[in-house]
Amino acid sequence: MFNDKKILFFSANFFGYQNEITSKLESLGAEVHSYDERPKNSFFYKAMIRLDKRLLKRKLEEYYCKIIKNNKKVEFDFVFFLKAEAITEHKLKELKESQPKAKFILYMWDSIQNCPSVEKLFPLFDIIKSFDAKDVKENDCLSFRPLFYLEDYQNLENSLGTDYDITFIGTGHTDRYEIVTKVKNLCEKSNLKYYFFIYMQDPKIYYARKLFSKAFRFAKKSDFSFVPLMKQDILKIIQSSKCVLDIERPVQRGLTMRTIEILGARKKLITTNKDIVNYDFYNPKNILLIDRDNPKIELGFISEGYHEVPLDIYEKYSITNWIYEVFQ
Repeated sequence: MFNDKKILFFSANFFGYQNEITSKLESLGAEVHSYDERPKNSFFYKAMIRLDKRLLKRKLEEYYCKIIKNNKKVEFDFVFFLKAEAITEHKLKELKESQPKAKFILYMWDSIQNCPSVEKLFPLFDIIKSFDAKDVKENDCLSFRPLFYLEDYQNLENSLGTDYDITFIGTGHTDRYEIVTKVKNLCEKSNLKYYFFIYMQDPKIYYARKLFSKAFRFAKKSDFSFVPLMKQDILKIIQSSKCVLDIERPVQRGLTMRTIEILGARKKLITTNKDIVNYDFYNPKNILLIDRDNPKIELGFISEGYHEVPLDIYEKYSITNWIYEVFQ
């Protein structure tokens, strides 16, 4: 399917996942021209694009104008966007005009509610997939495809994980800090071994949330790391854990990347996402659903072994199958 195909790929810098997608496409035979969808990855640019990208219209259009110009002699088979939060409608139309033979594909790995400006771009895409089942039900132009796990997780040795009973590794957004703190207190009361790593992109974000968010009122700067963990460190920690805690955003319904990665790693999951019961890999022996306001940990769940997921369901969530399904 991908032999000798040329793909123009746009994605925000998201913990290196965009590089993994590029590498997998190339291993399948594609020639990939990859670009960050944002001109810069600073906190300011991210915030302004999310708030109202019209504030950066000139910068954004200059950025995409240069990309279109540099690639005008290349005839692409696919133009692939992850979320398309930064490109303007005008520049997307111009890109389509410059690549009349290309199939334009959009994958939404965020809920429309979190990036509503993308919705007006939907008519300009030939294929749109989303990780959010509710968004798919409410938009006829979307089709459902959850996220994926990398082969690194699939290749982890399936051990019981003696170092930690519960692990959390994630960004400190919304009410995550509050929930992680509650679970930490439960772990200490039950003598459970835990490893909790909460990442923030910039100290300025910490100070802003400390000032304006009740969820961070009692948070200490030392509770957070401003340097992300390397992928290999994350893999080692997950491999040595019995269960992994995952907390989605309150307005998010689709399953996080971490949830699917834990499926790939064949580890037990503790999650606040109620929608997980609707997925084909859901098994209450492997997945503990907790209330984000009043979490409770069942010790029997942690001590019991992992129950294997049927192979056809397990392989469905690999990055390879994700790519084939997104590109149809």
